[in-house]
Amino acid sequence: MRFLCSELVVLKRGSRQSTVNLEEIWTNGAAIETDDVLETGETVELECGENRFPATVTLVAKHEFGCRVEMEFPQGVTWSPEVFQPHHMLDPQSLVAKKAEN
Repeated sequence: MRFLCSELVVLKRGSRQSTVNLEEIWTNGAAIETDDVLETGETVELECGENRFPATVTLVAKHEFGCRVEMEFPQGVTWSPEVFQPHHMLDPQSLVAKKAEN
């Protein structure tokens, strides 16, 4: 399940690093918005507070404001809200549940 979020995190690419916006996160991956141009297959690391998530870029979608980049964590690296919880996080399933109640 993917969680929507908005959190500034650090993207590390070798010796370079930049601040990016974490848009979505799920058990084995994440999506960010960035001005940096990344390549599919590139190895990166997300630094989320004190947590570090190594990842491989799986999708790069350029748009007029930069790039949406999706990445996958390697086997054995997983995310959960107990490990790192973005300040602004929304479970889209909670909206479906609320709509069903009305």
